[in-house]
Amino acid sequence: MEIVVFYGRIAAWQAARHRALSRNKARDQLPPLGKYIDAPSDALAALTRLSLGASAGWIFSPQLTGAFAAVAVGASAPALLRQLGSAKTVQAAINGSRPAVTALEPVQHSATVPDGAEVGHE
Repeated sequence: MEIVVFYGRIAAWQAARHRALSRNKARDQLPPLGKYIDAPSDALAALTRLSLGASAGWIFSPQLTGAFAAVAVGASAPALLRQLGSAKTVQAAINGSRPAVTALEPVQHSATVPDGAEVGHE
């Protein structure tokens, strides 16, 4: 996934250089590569995604039956963790606060039953 993102940034830089060349032909006004790629942060993001993917592949290796499945699990690991991290209950657990009412909590009904009536369970 990081390779696709990296290629997109290189392609954007190339397109910006071509636009600048077609407008004024001055090589000193071309956009620098550093404007599109931040090597330290991009390398750290790539390393993090690789480690997350490798960890997910290792964790789920007993359930995986082929190379394609391993690649799919590894590629989906960063997106899955991003999704889990954005959940309100996870954020509340991390912050130490109690989340709002969830769908799993029992609902209190205040129905009144007349005296002497039996409540049947179906």
